[in-house]
Amino acid sequence: MIKLVMHKINDDLNMSSTFIAFDFGMTKMGVAIGQNITNTASPLDPIIMRNGNPDWGHLEQILKEYNPTIIVLGKPKVTSKSSEALMKKIKMFKTSLERDLNQEVEWASEHLTSEDAKEKLKLQRQEGILSRKIMKGQIDSMAATIFLQDWMNQR
Repeated sequence: MIKLVMHKINDDLNMSSTFIAFDFGMTKMGVAIGQNITNTASPLDPIIMRNGNPDWGHLEQILKEYNPTIIVLGKPKVTSKSSEALMKKIKMFKTSLERDLNQEVEWASEHLTSEDAKEKLKLQRQEGILSRKIMKGQIDSMAATIFLQDWMNQR
């Protein structure tokens, strides 16, 4: 019995898992991809939002392409009426992912990740990694990358 349990644990540890993170915003939603083998997260192109709603067809295409084990959704700190309204929208998005698209979704704190993302992107420009002006969507996807990486590091 102990051999079977240890074998099951080892199989679970060796399985490749893919994670997608979303940094929900009213005009753009940052997207990042990560996986457990190398324990790294990378930004993807952001999803354009229309009236605070994602292009569900595009979103489903991303989910089909990457087939995530878990979706990690950024949870902002609620400090005002506007952040309260945004949080309500994010909770509705989470419910849709879970109920309508049958996805497992976990929360990750996104507090201050946009500021960290701006700094990281500025550094990349200074080092010549990025050659053009930093775009808003890049900040959102880098923020998703940061909180996804933190979430993976805590697993």
